[in-house]
Amino acid sequence: MVKKTSCDRCGACCLQGGAALHTQDLHLIQEKKLKYEDLVTVRQGELAFQPMASEAGPVAHEFLKLQGKPGSWSCKFYDEDFLRCSIYQDRPLACRVLECTAPEALLTITGKNLITRFDCIDDADPLLPLIREHDTSCPCPDLSAVSSQLDENGADKALLQSLEATVNLDLRYRTLANRKFQLPVASELFYFGRPLFQLLAPLGIAATQQEEELVLSFKHRGSR
Repeated sequence: MVKKTSCDRCGACCLQGGAALHTQDLHLIQEKKLKYEDLVTVRQGELAFQPMASEAGPVAHEFLKLQGKPGSWSCKFYDEDFLRCSIYQDRPLACRVLECTAPEALLTITGKNLITRFDCIDDADPLLPLIREHDTSCPCPDLSAVSSQLDENGADKALLQSLEATVNLDLRYRTLANRKFQLPVASELFYFGRPLFQLLAPLGIAATQQEEELVLSFKHRGSR
C-alpha cells in the first residue's frame, strides 16, 4: 500500500460528517457566512463520530457542527461530483487544520473550545426561553447507556415508556416553536438538535404514529 504524502481529495473526512465548530469559527456565524440552517446542535448524550474515529461514541458536552446531507453523515458542503468543498474559503477551523497524512493538529483541538447554540442565540431572541425550557425538560439520554440496556434486557418496557414520554414532549416543543414563532424547519436542527425519535432509530427503536403521538417499540438491531 502506497502511503499518502498529500491530500488527494478523496473526501473521506467530509463523508464522515460535518466539522464541529470552535470559538474561532464564531465569526462565520456572526457574519452570516454560516447560517442557522447550515448547523445542527449535537446534544450531550448523543452518539457522534470524533475526528479520525471509525465508529460513533457518546458526546460528553453539547456542540455545534455543520449539517450533513439527508440520510447521510456526509457534510452538506461537500460536492461529491467535483470532489470539493463549496465553502472552502470560509471553512471552519477543524477543516483548515486537518491533514489526513498528519492528523495531530486536528486531534490537538478536538473537543476543545467548542461552541454551542447558546453562544450564538441573541439574548433578545424570543425563542431563547423556550429553547432553555426544552433543554431542561427534554434532555437527551445517554444513548450509549440506552443501547447497553437494550442489549442486556431487550424490549425493556419501563425504558421504552420513559423514552416515549420524552420523544413526544420533544415533538410538542418543536410544534409550539413552529406555530408560535414560525420557526423554519430548516433552522430546527440548530435550535433543538435532531428529534429524539431519530436518534433512537439506530439503536433499534422504531417510532410509529398512533393518533397524535408516537409509540416506541424495540426491534433487535440486525433483525428484519
